[in-house]
Amino acid sequence: MKKRIAAFMCVLALIAAAVCVSLMIRASSRNQTQREEYAILFADYEQYGLVYNQQTNRLYYNNELVRYFEDIVNEDSYRVWPNKDGTVDVYAVRYEDGALAGVDVFDEQEFQARTPALEDAICELQITENIDGYTADTEELVKDELEKAYAIYRQYGLTYDRESDRLYYEGELVNYFEDEALKHFFGPFDDSPMDIQAIRDSQGTLTGLDIRNSDMSSEGGKKP
Repeated sequence: MKKRIAAFMCVLALIAAAVCVSLMIRASSRNQTQREEYAILFADYEQYGLVYNQQTNRLYYNNELVRYFEDIVNEDSYRVWPNKDGTVDVYAVRYEDGALAGVDVFDEQEFQARTPALEDAICELQITENIDGYTADTEELVKDELEKAYAIYRQYGLTYDRESDRLYYEGELVNYFEDEALKHFFGPFDDSPMDIQAIRDSQGTLTGLDIRNSDMSSEGGKKP
């Protein structure tokens, strides 16, 4: 009887471990997708020196780590980025019609006053009235931008599907995609063996896609 109980407990432990691994994989995949969405949302600010680093999940203003960022269009529309680390707090400047005009730095007094509230802050973008995630309108906006961003690869068989929020190559699910020139990174998701890298010539022109599977085989440059 003790042996049967021990075996049963062992099975339960294995099931629990499997569930934990599955949840970790899903969380990792969601984090990668979220960073891709952040990159889209912060793209408009780059011309004013505010840059989102997708690999570190951090904001930089003129190469200085941003601790706090806010873009308040009106009382119903805002973006806030709180981080406990960083050496500069910045905010978006807008014209009266709401158009983005630039990015500026909060003064030292405001920086110090904000310090206590940011001691436990994490790098999680807060948007409009939903401070724990995205509103439906924002999610649709992100998907619109992703569709536009990945349209250039359609001629080579790579497409973005907004319903699943994933990339597909000739109908097959893609694990990871990278175009270093445009800073497009999507995945990994660990549910597909297919990795894809954009191929560009010496002038930076897109010429095809390099398709690789988990066995490290490559189809070389895919061209129309």
